[in-house]
Amino acid sequence: MSLFEWCQWLQHTHFATMIAESDWLFPLIEGSHILALPLSVGMVVIIDLRLLGIAFCGGPGTNFVRNLMRWSSIGFAVMFLTGGLLLITQAGKAYGNAFFRSKLLFLLLLGINAAAYQKLFYPRMAQWDSAGGPPAGAKFCAAFSLVLWIGVIVCGRTMAYQF
Repeated sequence: MSLFEWCQWLQHTHFATMIAESDWLFPLIEGSHILALPLSVGMVVIIDLRLLGIAFCGGPGTNFVRNLMRWSSIGFAVMFLTGGLLLITQAGKAYGNAFFRSKLLFLLLLGINAAAYQKLFYPRMAQWDSAGGPPAGAKFCAAFSLVLWIGVIVCGRTMAYQF
């Protein structure tokens, strides 16, 4: 079975059809996906702006980032769950959609960027508070994150209009 055939099968399962044809379930899932955006990505944008020295620069960064990441993690869990549910209802259409594929590529790059930041820079964040700010590598991760999140959101919204 090819990936396209699997996507077609997934879209036509009873579970996917039940969600897609529901008068209230699909809009509830889609609305939850969109409403989780500020909780997940919004917190990351705030952290990125702080790392770049553009906003939210008062006080120690360690506690600030740790508190926002907790909320962001909840938002990402909701986004992942609802995004997966939305995907299964449109898997066949998503397969050939360039915006969906671009969104997945951006999400992959975001995951790599976040892993690099967490491994290379986050463990030494407490030292930045006394050293005068984050290193250039952390700032690069923040700027790259902002650009990629813009891409994810643009592709996600554009993709939705093509289904």
